[in-house]
Amino acid sequence: MKRGLYISLFLWAFTLVYSQDQAPRKAIPQPYLQFNYHTGTFWTRSDYLKEVFDDPYRAVELRLGFQSTGKKIWQQYHNYPRYGLGLHYSDLVKDPADTVVGNPFSLFFFYSGPWARFGRFTLSTDVSVGLSYMSRIHDPMSNPFNDVIASHLNLYFDLNFNLGFRLTPRLHLYGGYGLAHYSNGRIHQPQKGVNNWGWTAGMSYQLTQPMKEFIYSEPPEFETSEWIQFMYAVGLVHEVDREDAEKSYYFTSSFTIDYAYQFSPKMALTLGMDVLYDGSLGLSVKGYSENEVSSWQKTYLGSHLGWQYIIHRFRLIANFGTYFWQHSNDRGFWFVRGGGRMDLTDQLAVHICIKSKNGVRSDWIEWGAAYSLKVR
Repeated sequence: MKRGLYISLFLWAFTLVYSQDQAPRKAIPQPYLQFNYHTGTFWTRSDYLKEVFDDPYRAVELRLGFQSTGKKIWQQYHNYPRYGLGLHYSDLVKDPADTVVGNPFSLFFFYSGPWARFGRFTLSTDVSVGLSYMSRIHDPMSNPFNDVIASHLNLYFDLNFNLGFRLTPRLHLYGGYGLAHYSNGRIHQPQKGVNNWGWTAGMSYQLTQPMKEFIYSEPPEFETSEWIQFMYAVGLVHEVDREDAEKSYYFTSSFTIDYAYQFSPKMALTLGMDVLYDGSLGLSVKGYSENEVSSWQKTYLGSHLGWQYIIHRFRLIANFGTYFWQHSNDRGFWFVRGGGRMDLTDQLAVHICIKSKNGVRSDWIEWGAAYSLKVR
């Protein structure tokens, strides 16, 4: 009976694949496999690992992706993007046996948005976001010279600008350049993160017969809209200069109010105010001991300009802000917020972003929610 079941499943799978090869349905995203190779240099400030980071890094990557067909209007707005899941493994140094830095293994989601197609060529932006496991991390006793990564689990982010070439209807070649980033957002310290600039070479193979043309329908008339957006998020940060390890973790929070103007189906501009709280600022206010610093002194106010890139129910967020009220200059005078939101309803969204300090260094990770109120 089991043999008959296995034979039936095999015949069903074979029939499904064969039927897709013979007459692919345009409504179904087209699956493909892609292999990438990365190599390049480090953009990481380290007090002890300068010589280690002199040699180029290497990384390999395997992806299972889907080519959108245009069945949904957002796919047409974004010029028929690709998306899917991938695995990434990197040798950060030439000889891993002689280093204090581990080799990260990452699981990620990717989105590849084409900017232009001309003949057999496609110019696109490729974004990958996921989680990474680092085998060797900072330890004050056994591994004190690793001053870049202090936690096994980290955020993995990769941004590449790629040029694709269609060699055959199923086989595509890729080349590009971009940045890979590993960080825990100051949940553990020392936390300088690892940043790699490098080249990418890749090849993809479509598993089903490619469709001859994308689906196109006349888009509905777009009307601009204005929103008031409220966001509240919390976080956790770690300071290593505390003698009492049990009290070295501090609560953070972010509250923002934004005016958002959506001027196209894909983009919106924002202008907002920030109320930010960082419990670890009790260590930074000059002239006071930690117990003497009030909650108001650990709070600072700011404002920002922002940009939102809308992909169906996802929003990629970039804010550039400055502080106009603070009791400590430890965080500098300007910050960046980068991340995204996923809409649960037309009004409510989940929010995950990284807020930076004094530019691009991680300050904390924001985990929260956002509510949008349409005003026009």
